[in-house]
Amino acid sequence: MLPPDCTLVTACYDLSKYNNKSRNKTDAMNNMSSLLAAPCYLVIFTDSLLQVPIKELRDSYNLDHLTKYIVKEFSELNVSKYVDQVKSNRDKYHPTRDERTCAESHLVCCSKFDFVLEAIEQNPFQTSKFGWIDSNIGPNFSKICINYKNNMLLRALEHATDKFHIQILNVTDKKYTNAEHLVEYYQQYRWVVCGSFFTTGKDVGVKILTDLNAAFVKHTNAGVGHGEEMFYLEVLDKHYDNIQRTYGDYKTILNNFVSVTEYIDYIHECIIRGNLSLGYNRECLDCCLAVLSAYDKFELELDYSRYFLILFDAYISSYYYDQPLARKIAQKIDKLIAMNPSAFGEYKKNRGFYDQQLSYIR
Repeated sequence: MLPPDCTLVTACYDLSKYNNKSRNKTDAMNNMSSLLAAPCYLVIFTDSLLQVPIKELRDSYNLDHLTKYIVKEFSELNVSKYVDQVKSNRDKYHPTRDERTCAESHLVCCSKFDFVLEAIEQNPFQTSKFGWIDSNIGPNFSKICINYKNNMLLRALEHATDKFHIQILNVTDKKYTNAEHLVEYYQQYRWVVCGSFFTTGKDVGVKILTDLNAAFVKHTNAGVGHGEEMFYLEVLDKHYDNIQRTYGDYKTILNNFVSVTEYIDYIHECIIRGNLSLGYNRECLDCCLAVLSAYDKFELELDYSRYFLILFDAYISSYYYDQPLARKIAQKIDKLIAMNPSAFGEYKKNRGFYDQQLSYIR
């Protein structure tokens, strides 16, 4: 069986010399061990201290032929030139301060984009797709998956497309894409995407990763910054048609990457309803359709009440974004409540409201 046509990129650095709360060598290896056992093309950025134990463990699985190591010390990373500025920024403004992080760990995190761009340029395995995965994924991928099976990472890589594929975590007000709101944006951690894992084709990837690097520079020069995921807010709109979205929490990244299967309540309440409340109808509709598609294919445990509610939210968002589709969804709602007692029961709870809303398109 051949590996998926996707080069996966990761990085692991020992930063304990900069911050004694950072992961040490033992913790880093324990949290990376499941990834190193995966039979996929893997490019690993690391320092000279960790390269030896990482290679020894990867070699123990006889996977050296699928692996390329790029050894760079922290001081050799492109982002290292910003370390003094990040420290200065954080002395002045760092409301999301966390003792486990330091300027150096923040900058390694923000190097994801450079790491993948370098892997795309070198393309050591001559693949057409590329991806990123955090090395700190925990035993049995526990930080990014529920009940991991050894096909799940490979399945996600096999389904990589030319688009930039990432999991949407929540909904954030788009006003924060304006420079005037950056300080407010960083008053708290805003949940945008799950940056632990993504895949991409070459051309789209280079454009989006370059823009994410630009966002890093802009935010750093503005005196703010926390991790890398908040850079995505301005990119999601700019590259909307070239981004393939999946939905859910961190712990369901691999579960939901190909098709939504877990945490449907969370997706409905936080992402669908969040988009609806802010008037982001296209985003709401896309999320609704992803969940409804999984229901229609019987990939989810059937919950007809939840199905009805999501179908109605799809109707509302499509009414403002795509009225011909809204008409089709209204017809589907009529059939559903006529044929399914559970859906009809949910409809009866607020029948007057639903009838009034549906009357606009009927």
